[in-house]
Amino acid sequence: MKPTLLFRAFLLCAWPAFASGQTTTPPTNPYLTPKDSLFLTVDDDGRKVVQHPVKAKQTLFSLAKFYGLSLQELYEHNPEFQTNPTLKTGARVKIPVPNMAIKRYKNKSFVAAKHTPLFYVVQDGETLYQICKRNFDMPVDSIVKRNKLKTNNISPGQLLLIGWMATDGIPAEWRQSHPPATTNDLKTSFEKEKNGRKEASTSGVCFWQRDSNEKGDLYALHREAALGTSISVYNPMTKKTVFAKVIGRVPDGYEKNVEVILSPAAARSLGARDPRFFVKVRYLK
Repeated sequence: MKPTLLFRAFLLCAWPAFASGQTTTPPTNPYLTPKDSLFLTVDDDGRKVVQHPVKAKQTLFSLAKFYGLSLQELYEHNPEFQTNPTLKTGARVKIPVPNMAIKRYKNKSFVAAKHTPLFYVVQDGETLYQICKRNFDMPVDSIVKRNKLKTNNISPGQLLLIGWMATDGIPAEWRQSHPPATTNDLKTSFEKEKNGRKEASTSGVCFWQRDSNEKGDLYALHREAALGTSISVYNPMTKKTVFAKVIGRVPDGYEKNVEVILSPAAARSLGARDPRFFVKVRYLK
């Protein structure tokens, strides 16, 4: 095979990780190092969220895998990437973190070189007591000593060293599992969503990450379908149909004939074996 054809074949088969044409070649820089700083806040639902500092060659898909998330969960916390999934070095991506991923104290087995410091960002109206007890179940004295505070007075925007997070990421099993929507659920949604929307049909190549271990969620990336709606994907080879939720756009870098990108669960439900296969699509604008 000629070098140009070989390179083209590689691009067609490699997984661009839902980000402007990048492959899943491991980033040159590690995702987290002891020199990084993770900023943490708590949202209105009580979920703890950190701001991950993006480094060269990192993608939304690789970040989701590193933190034990599905791509859909990552989009839920970063909706701005649904229409533009390109990550810029130095940007911050919101990552929900489970309590058990936060190491509040150093024990005998603690290795500083394998942990990143975790700083809580004080919000308006918060007291040190509220932060320690309500958010982290820690004694106030521990945070006072750790941050060398002279008093218990704090101010909005102030950073408090709360603990540390391991530099090797978060295992998916640490997160609470949620029952994924079934294709029947999404089919019902598709029929309901047709009211007031225009239905369109097209055909082309479906792409998916065949070697992924991700399970459960049925979602898709599409160029035109309304975000948040369901989409129907039919595989003529197996005569199977799956309904999936549209969570974002097909990133730049894909050939024009790539009509849809499916989650591993959605593609497998179609009986897919190859990373690229022909499909017929119905979607709502």
